[in-house]
Amino acid sequence: MEAEKKPRKWPKGKIIAGIFFVTILVAAYEAWQYSTIETDRPQPIGPAPNFGLMDPFQRTYFTLKQFSGKAIAIHFMIVGCHGLIDPIDDNQLRQLKLVCNSYCGNRQFVIITVLSSTCVTSNLSQIRVDYGITWHMGNDYDDGVMDIFDAYTTYSVKDGTIVLIDTTFNVTQVHTEATTANTLSSEIEQLLEA
Repeated sequence: MEAEKKPRKWPKGKIIAGIFFVTILVAAYEAWQYSTIETDRPQPIGPAPNFGLMDPFQRTYFTLKQFSGKAIAIHFMIVGCHGLIDPIDDNQLRQLKLVCNSYCGNRQFVIITVLSSTCVTSNLSQIRVDYGITWHMGNDYDDGVMDIFDAYTTYSVKDGTIVLIDTTFNVTQVHTEATTANTLSSEIEQLLEA
C-alpha cells in the first residue's frame, strides 16, 4: 500500500513575505510609470508666433500681433466633414465660453479659435451657433496650408490644445488635454496681474 502524499504547506511567514515583495514591486512600478507620464503642461515659455487669419463670421482679417498687451487664449481645433469635432473640442469650447462670459469685453483678454477644416461640408457657422462663440474664429486651412498649426509645433499643439499668451506676447501655458474654466480663469488672472 502506497503512502498518501500530503499537499505541501507553505509557512505563513513565507506567504506574508511573498505578498509584501509583490506589493513593493507593484508600488515601485506604478511610481516609475507616474514619474514618466507626460504632463499636460510642458515647459512652453517662449515667443508666440504671429499669424494672420480671416474671420469669415465677423468678416474681418486680424493678426495675433494686434492683440499685444492683452492676455490671449488660442484654441486649436480640427473640424471634420458635417461639423464633426472631437470630444476634447466639445469640452474646450464649453469651458472657453464660460471664460469668455467672465473676461471677454470687460478685461484685456482675447480668445481665438484656429480651426483646421478641409471639408466644404464642415458647417463652421453651426458650430459657432451651437457653442455661442462670440470670439475670433478662422480656418487655418483656408489657403490650403496649415501654417498656423505648423508655427506652433514647438509647443506640441494638437487637436483641442489651448495656448495661453501673456501681455508681453510670450506663450506661458499649453493645455494639450481637456481643461476647466476654473483652471483657465486662474491662469488668466495671473497673466492679467503680471
